[in-house]
Amino acid sequence: MNDTISLKMLAIAIIGGACFIASLFVLALVEDRQSRADEAKIEIAQGWGKRQTIVGPLLIAETSAAQGAQSYLENAYVLPENLHYEITLEPEVRSRGIFTSVVYTSRIKVSGEFSPDDMRTLTSRGVRSATLALAITDTRGIEQQLDLTWNGISFPLEPGPGFDTRGSSGLHTTVPVSNSANIPFSFELQLRGSEGISVAPLGTETTLSIASPWPTPKFVGEFLPASREIAKDGFTSLWRLSSLGRSYPSTWQGEKTDFAQLLESSAGVDLHIGVDTYDMVERSIKYAILFIVITFAAYFLFDVLGGIRVHPIQYLLVGSALALFYLLLLSLAEQIGFVLAYLLATVMTAFLVTAYSAFVLKSRQRAFPIFVLLSVLYAYLYFILSLEDYALLAGALLLFLLLGTVMYMTRTIDWFSLGKRE
Repeated sequence: MNDTISLKMLAIAIIGGACFIASLFVLALVEDRQSRADEAKIEIAQGWGKRQTIVGPLLIAETSAAQGAQSYLENAYVLPENLHYEITLEPEVRSRGIFTSVVYTSRIKVSGEFSPDDMRTLTSRGVRSATLALAITDTRGIEQQLDLTWNGISFPLEPGPGFDTRGSSGLHTTVPVSNSANIPFSFELQLRGSEGISVAPLGTETTLSIASPWPTPKFVGEFLPASREIAKDGFTSLWRLSSLGRSYPSTWQGEKTDFAQLLESSAGVDLHIGVDTYDMVERSIKYAILFIVITFAAYFLFDVLGGIRVHPIQYLLVGSALALFYLLLLSLAEQIGFVLAYLLATVMTAFLVTAYSAFVLKSRQRAFPIFVLLSVLYAYLYFILSLEDYALLAGALLLFLLLGTVMYMTRTIDWFSLGKRE
């Protein structure tokens, strides 16, 4: 049976498509393993403490209001004039099976002042005491009893946020309200959590400093730090925030401001793991078709230019080896990390395909270019994966260069005469 070059190219294309589909099946495995990793993180957080967001402190006082001839009681909310947070995070990596999650123990110092104008407004309405409330995502992370220092007097903080926080837990205490000058407050908190921490900037002027020996922070929230220093031995960061940059006032009555607005204004940091294994594997799979096409093109050039007949079954076996690379990468990365896994999977795949090519191409000298080609491709792929903003540009340049190389090498081929070859 005479095989024309066109039919052979069609068969190679079908085989290449099948191998690419096999590579895409690894994406389903990536999603499954990512889901299991997320479940492990949730289990660790449930036992240690969730990601923490702190909203407060703020004063809540019951005041009288009137509408027409009717009078009723409603809450008045007062935010601090100045608010200062100093947070130190001591990170720790916890594992559940082969999956890991970052947890921390934080030491938090909070201080600030309430404005005398706001205090006079409350006392003019007959208020003599108010609730100082502090919302915290997960109070299970609190390790010891807390006391609030209010205008020089100590008050124990009790469980419960003291106002509607839509499910968040917290602490509160009752404090006296007077017409004196600025009323200072302070307390210290040791809080366990996972992944990261954020603070809502409730003060008219808020300063937030966060420091940790963790080397790869990810700053999150509505505001980025005004200054930051990141080094191998950790990071320090400082926020200086004004009430002019948020969507809610410093005082309000009733339900004019929702707790969600306070929560959404928070800023903080996540203890980010430098290389996300599953994201990197998923990104690498997107280049699977590139590897298959280039490798098949190299074999096809040996077939066309070197007169070495390569059977479609041999294309299938080589394509299967290229598809298996991603399964090796995923399974190894979970055990030894992405960088070492990538190196080991590359060596295994390149040597396997090269050793097989020595028999298919009937020469070790002909197989050596295949080894060089795969080594360069996998090295370039790792370079692309390490890029963020320029990955698309690097990939496009590689394709252009390879296409130009193939066009140059095949410029003198008479494709019509090849189609008649038996």
